[in-house]
Amino acid sequence: MKALAQITRQQSIEEIFVQELDSIYYPGYAEQIMDTNPEKLEWELKEFQSQFSKRN
Repeated sequence: MKALAQITRQQSIEEIFVQELDSIYYPGYAEQIMDTNPEKLEWELKEFQSQFSKRN
């Protein structure tokens, strides 16, 4: 059950990330970057995730 929760959490963060990118730039931006520069998208996602994983 713990693995399923982790997968669900990961999917949710990725969905939020895509929505944020599309709202900052333009609809379809995340998909375009995924097709043209997947390394950049992966790096941006890791940076985004790090904002959620930091504990104060």
